[in-house]
Amino acid sequence: SGTVQGTKEIMAYTLPGGRMAHVVHKGPYETCEPTYLALFAWIDEQKLTIAGPIREVYPNDPRVVAPEDIITEIYVPVH
Repeated sequence: SGTVQGTKEIMAYTLPGGRMAHVVHKGPYETCEPTYLALFAWIDEQKLTIAGPIREVYPNDPRVVAPEDIITEIYVPVH
């Protein structure tokens, strides 16, 4: 129930949870870099360490909303 099976080209796996630094970027995907850099600078200022793979969540559909309204949630596991 709820398990996603991988294929030869796509691997499905569960990422561990934990403490996350989180930021929301609003705008086209191509403009995410400054948001990432600001998040990494904040992580450094807080004397935290990136502790695993970064995740992105896309809560809206770029085929439906204008480019300036696209939302990308960025989660970085930290310790």
